[in-house]
Amino acid sequence: MKNILLVYLPFCTPVTPPYSLTHLHSVLKANTDHNITVLDLNLEFHKLKFPEFKKYCKQTNWDDYEEVASKFTKESGKVYSENNKKVVNGEKPELFNELLNKIKEQKPDLVAFSIVYSSQAFYATALLRELNIPTVIGGPAVNDKLKKLSTYLSDEAELLNYLNTTNTLPSVPDFSIYNLDEYFTPHPVIPLKTSSSCYYKKCTFCTHYNQQPYQELPIEDILKTIISSKQKHFFLIDDMIHKTRLLKLAKAFKPLNISWTCQLKPTIDLDLNTLTILRESGLKMIMWGVESASNRILKLINKGTNVKDIQTVLKNSHDAGIKNVVYMIAGFPSETKEEFLESIKLIETNPIDLVSFSVFGLQKNTEIFSNPNKFQIKSITEHPRTVLEPNLTYEVKSGLTQKQAAKLRDNYQKTILKVNTFPRSMNFFREHMLTLL
Repeated sequence: MKNILLVYLPFCTPVTPPYSLTHLHSVLKANTDHNITVLDLNLEFHKLKFPEFKKYCKQTNWDDYEEVASKFTKESGKVYSENNKKVVNGEKPELFNELLNKIKEQKPDLVAFSIVYSSQAFYATALLRELNIPTVIGGPAVNDKLKKLSTYLSDEAELLNYLNTTNTLPSVPDFSIYNLDEYFTPHPVIPLKTSSSCYYKKCTFCTHYNQQPYQELPIEDILKTIISSKQKHFFLIDDMIHKTRLLKLAKAFKPLNISWTCQLKPTIDLDLNTLTILRESGLKMIMWGVESASNRILKLINKGTNVKDIQTVLKNSHDAGIKNVVYMIAGFPSETKEEFLESIKLIETNPIDLVSFSVFGLQKNTEIFSNPNKFQIKSITEHPRTVLEPNLTYEVKSGLTQKQAAKLRDNYQKTILKVNTFPRSMNFFREHMLTLL
């Protein structure tokens, strides 16, 4: 029997326990006889580095929330950047010895790193250079450079095979393995996954689904996770959920008296009656993938929505008593200034509670990267990086450049901020927003 340690790495916001580790823990517990332990080093780093912000997050007297949260965002961003540079230069990042010792204290025979965000690749690199313990790595942010430092396993099936186990017994994520009160929220918020991949798989900018098949998890298993957690706030992290599935979830959730949130596409089938049923089941907030108020851009994205339907759905959601958070993109390839201003008008004239307005960034393994001419991109340049995959920049044949889009977005920042009925910084801490509702 081996001691297997599952590790989650800095840097990301320390507001929820990691779903990836929780899922792996349940799979290994159900299918092996090994001793399985989890260690959230991202949480440990933030507890050591930002104790005052943790203390602030544990209470709900948030009259000065924007001031405190934006200060933390700036300070933490600087800390992350400085430590990433240290790793690039071959130096040890901050609190390295303390976190390394937390690994060694567990006396593991094998360490498995879950790397979900590219921001975690730096600390992973530093630890993999130093650890004299067998390691494996997995997760969507693993790149070719990390694969040279450890054994890469693409999913839990490969991990079981690596451990010479072929069992595939069902498992249910159990969040009781964490001290949930340690996370930076006034009340614990549990991440839930009700499906794998995305049922739509057509957005031209998306890399999330790759080749993974869409599969819905049994609702009875989801309920077991909710009930065993003994918590009341849940963040559904599915890429997207369709109406039929939403109504089944709502029927199951309603008797539990929980609050939940999810990410959806504003399609016209989400009528007022449907959204009212969802609200009555505890759905307090929806993060909508609106992206643009130009039908031409929406067609290029292959979003499957149109501006008229988007406005109707946002009103339906608001009328049902649900808070609307919207994702918008500035500078989608070939977007004009006039089309950008249409997006500004949409957020000004519709019931929206929080706006996340990001500048478009090109990624590999997307339809846009594979067929740049279709999107008026005349050239793509790859800029090598030490730890991460190359950064991509591009030139357009028509429309806004990346710099022009960023400048436009910044010029309209005051207009964007006026839309928000919640503090802007809750874009980084949506779990905080959920606990207030």
